[in-house]
Amino acid sequence: MFNSVVINFSMKFHYVFFCLCIVKAQIALPTFHGAQRTHNTPSSNSTLEDIFGSSNTFTLMGNQRWTNSYAVTGWGDIDQNSHFFISYINITTSNATTYQTAQLETNGNGITSTSATNSGYSPPQAIVWSSSTNGVWWYSSNADTGVLTATMSGGWGTNRAIQIRNWSSGHHKCYLVKVTANGITRFFAPKDIANPATPTGTSVPNHVFYPLNDTFTSFTDSRLTSLGTNDSVLPDSYFEYAP
Repeated sequence: MFNSVVINFSMKFHYVFFCLCIVKAQIALPTFHGAQRTHNTPSSNSTLEDIFGSSNTFTLMGNQRWTNSYAVTGWGDIDQNSHFFISYINITTSNATTYQTAQLETNGNGITSTSATNSGYSPPQAIVWSSSTNGVWWYSSNADTGVLTATMSGGWGTNRAIQIRNWSSGHHKCYLVKVTANGITRFFAPKDIANPATPTGTSVPNHVFYPLNDTFTSFTDSRLTSLGTNDSVLPDSYFEYAP
């Protein structure tokens, strides 16, 4: 009789102990709500498709706040209210960080057609490298409201940036643009916006625009508006991936 009581008590004790262990383990388990990337966490993205997903189109907008003509030494040196002209645009695999004077490489078909709202000149010509005096022309407030739509018959490919060339003589550049595809929006900027006025050949500059990280959500971000006249280079941490 005594042995039976002892055995029964022992079984109950172990059962209670086992249940308590299960409860403790469940309390200790973390709850996952999906990956939450913060500003200080490096992105695993390395191409435009990584950011926007598969797409055959994207839209682009500029803003008068960031328009400039001729030379510029930094973000605080931008003229403003200088309108926005795109004489050439394409997606590119380039990792160039300074102003360019040549057409850069693209993977796949690149941009195969362009159209634009509120534009003068001939927006379909914005994919023609041979002419720097035609394309998308947004004068005055149209630089804030005009929308360029780019079609890529082969999608993004492995391209990681957007090359934009402006008017022939270096007029009407815009150094911050907004790109949207698949309902996802990113602001794009060059790594280094500095553009000298001379020597000959640099008066028709173009820049490579890279996606800023998703903490940039407006054209008036204080991290850009507070920069000085000689602050031409943005930190790598501002970008979705380092140029």
